[in-house]
Amino acid sequence: MSMDPGAARAAEIGGAGFAVWECRACGHRVYPRRLWCPACGGRQARPASVDEAEVLACTRVPGPEGDTVLATLRALPRGPQLVARVAGPPVRAGQRVRLRGAADAQGRVLPWTGPPPAA
Repeated sequence: MSMDPGAARAAEIGGAGFAVWECRACGHRVYPRRLWCPACGGRQARPASVDEAEVLACTRVPGPEGDTVLATLRALPRGPQLVARVAGPPVRAGQRVRLRGAADAQGRVLPWTGPPPAA
């Protein structure tokens, strides 16, 4: 999958969600972006917005400025799996959460969870 120097702006597509990369040939989704599709070998990808994910696992990482909570997520409805920082209340396996992108100090857009989606 070809690299795009403007990849950071992909987090803005399709609303307030987070952008993953979708193969133009077969629709397989990945994050982070790959040079080629692991499913079919295709070399062209487009950003696809994902707004919601299911928590698969959660871990707390102690640090000098407080704990950081990370969650392994499966983006809904078609993946991929990714690791995101948890913002807000604690999460548990099986719970659905909102995804959003937030830039770090180097300008990289990384996945975060937000409040759970409304029922």
